[in-house]
Amino acid sequence: MKLFKLILKISLVILLLLALIAAALVYLRPSGLSPVSLIITQAAKRDYAWQCSSPLIQQPLNAKGSIVWVKLQCHGTSPWGFSKKARDTGVLTMNIVDANLADANIFVKPAIGKANAKNAYRSTLLEQAATYPNAVAGINGGYFRTKPNRHDPNCTRRSPKTPMDTSSQIGEGLLVIDHQVYSTNCHGGRLSEIGRSSLIQDAITKQWRIERVEKDTVPDNTVNAIGAGPGLIQTIAGKPQIQITWESILSTFEFSANAAVILAKDKQGNPHMLFFTVDGIDREYGMTSIGMTNFIYNKIPTLFGLQLVSAMSMDQGNSTTLFVKKADNHIASVTGKQGKIRDVFDGLFIVDGSPDK
Repeated sequence: MKLFKLILKISLVILLLLALIAAALVYLRPSGLSPVSLIITQAAKRDYAWQCSSPLIQQPLNAKGSIVWVKLQCHGTSPWGFSKKARDTGVLTMNIVDANLADANIFVKPAIGKANAKNAYRSTLLEQAATYPNAVAGINGGYFRTKPNRHDPNCTRRSPKTPMDTSSQIGEGLLVIDHQVYSTNCHGGRLSEIGRSSLIQDAITKQWRIERVEKDTVPDNTVNAIGAGPGLIQTIAGKPQIQITWESILSTFEFSANAAVILAKDKQGNPHMLFFTVDGIDREYGMTSIGMTNFIYNKIPTLFGLQLVSAMSMDQGNSTTLFVKKADNHIASVTGKQGKIRDVFDGLFIVDGSPDK
């Protein structure tokens, strides 16, 4: 009898999973979203009951005060896990830089890693910051290859035998700097959305937006762009909503340090760009993209008095780095047990003053 009940329970679970997948295929596929995205989007909407301390640091990064760095510690309860201990997020340290882009003296610029003795087109975010002497903050960029003849889980359709001689062979996300294209997005995969989330600046309006861009393409009128993913938050019918687009990025589920770029607007309608990082160590503490989405959606508007527009994840884990010129050693985030700064392919910088000086 016990065996029969066990088999019945397992069968019901399997039927429920099949029903969820079927529902996702029916309702989401016409809109271009995948079944996986439906499931993790719903997971990100659960209540984490976040509580945050008063800011440990709240410091303007420029004379006008239009760029602000905030460091705080927060604690939540994940709705997932088989025990209270498993659900406890622990105390997490977040760093956020908020730039009011209505300030005409502020520029946002991507940078590409410089070749060094170890790697081509890879260098630390601190080294990349030297590209713009007036940079006051920066965040690591998109995904990239680290070794030849190695299968990459975030870019499954690229042959491991592809050489690593050019920027387009190393970078796995869109990178455009002053109209010059250095790399393009990988294919999203058969079971995910078409295209990958990218932060794009229009050459005519100079405005920034987040949208999915298909592989090997560059949107018209793009002056600057940086691609990573997954997408986390979108404005739908005039309202910001949690909508995670998986985009076949396995790092979506990585539990570690994490990073995101957020677009928002204040009560006057001025555009803001925020860099967000959470400290962590692989598989020990930190956030997945699911938990990070929940935090951004529920806490950033109240902490900064902003309305979200959209958000996307950057490369996570050991790549997570936040450059803040006024921080100790100019690095605000801590990643990994050794706290070392990893060489990355690209980064994104907030510049106070001309980026050409």
